[in-house]
Amino acid sequence: MNGSRHLKRILKISRICLILLILASCLGQHVTGTNQRSLVVRTALMEPEAMVYARAFENRTGIKVEVVRQSTGVMLSFLKFERDNAFDTTIDVLFGGPADAYVIGAREGLFEKYMSPERANIARDHMDSDGYWSGVYLGSIGFAVNPKRLRALGLSTPTCWKDLLSPELRGEISMANPVSSGTGYTILATLAQMMGKDQAIEYLLALDSNILDYTRSGAMPGKLVGLGQIAVGILFSHDVLAFRQQGYDIDLVFPKEGTGFEIGGIAIVKGTKKLDEAKRFVDFMLSAEGQNLYAAMGEFRLPTNRLAAIPLGAVPFSKINVIEYDVTWAAVHKDDLLEEWISATGAAGGE
Repeated sequence: MNGSRHLKRILKISRICLILLILASCLGQHVTGTNQRSLVVRTALMEPEAMVYARAFENRTGIKVEVVRQSTGVMLSFLKFERDNAFDTTIDVLFGGPADAYVIGAREGLFEKYMSPERANIARDHMDSDGYWSGVYLGSIGFAVNPKRLRALGLSTPTCWKDLLSPELRGEISMANPVSSGTGYTILATLAQMMGKDQAIEYLLALDSNILDYTRSGAMPGKLVGLGQIAVGILFSHDVLAFRQQGYDIDLVFPKEGTGFEIGGIAIVKGTKKLDEAKRFVDFMLSAEGQNLYAAMGEFRLPTNRLAAIPLGAVPFSKINVIEYDVTWAAVHKDDLLEEWISATGAAGGE
């Protein structure tokens, strides 16, 4: 019992530390040189990519958008921090990151209900039935591998989760920290749903021996692989493909036993003073026009809008062994899974 309380305290402190690191940059944001605050969008996407969507929306509507990148766990923790301390929200829209965080946010009353007309073109299981969040893209978990580094180590390409436990891969693997990163938590929840919770924790404890770094950013392991600093990263496949397109020496592998996926979410923050503008941004990113930008800019996210184009080179779910990933289950069990992962690995803070 005392051990459980201690783990909960570690988890809470870890989240508070993450919040404090970004608190100063999150308060009182305004458009430079005016008294008018822009529409503030917090996103789990890499900022250069998110800025493309923001500028396209600005050109379409004339509404200014301020974009700041944060990991999914940090975004949600900060919203809770503002709510619990009776602060007016400084965020108008949450954009991107796995939907389990949006399920939690909806349950905790952090989002405005909004039934966008664009939801008519999105599958029901890719959005919240009550309208608190909607799915804006899909992405599956895969392995990023550096073929040159693997050859130098005398290793073959890993093709399954079990291969990552090879002693020859000690210090050669990276994944995002599940406490701060939606990508990291999707990996944890995927394994728990595939293997069962206890076996998944045992697996991740064994994998910990081979982990060089738990990053705060979900995409960063792919960059480390591309730079040749490690042999394998575990992350979303669209990020792996994006790094390869940028010229990094990197290949994408899907584990043959199966893999999980994310529904990238979007939601309007409860209490926003820019409700009409926020609704228009949500409409834009749920529309075929907005989601066609994935293909137009060479990104590899799978659109949720059935009228949008699938990017050339993206890997549809029909081509890989995707499990029936349960977003609601992942949300409900998040705290317990994180506590057990911290207990097993001692890695609450990450790097």
